[in-house]
Amino acid sequence: MFSCGCDRVSGKKNKLRNCCKKVFRTVPLLVLFFTGCNNAQPEYVFFKTETRDQLEERAIKYCHGDFKVLQEEEFGPYTRARLKCMP
Repeated sequence: MFSCGCDRVSGKKNKLRNCCKKVFRTVPLLVLFFTGCNNAQPEYVFFKTETRDQLEERAIKYCHGDFKVLQEEEFGPYTRARLKCMP
């Protein structure tokens, strides 16, 4: 069993051991929570090159409102647009 050194205190071994268990269960969950909130994925939308309405429709759906097109790249009949969602 992993020991954090808390159980060395006499008289309160069980309470401190339980405390250590709670801490070592909670900390990884908090780390996962805060790293999961990071939006590190690039904001790209694919659309048919000849249909600009499709870009606007998908960008509004992705950004939930206003957006700005930063860059466009063509891939055959499709275009990838890099977006910046506006608050």
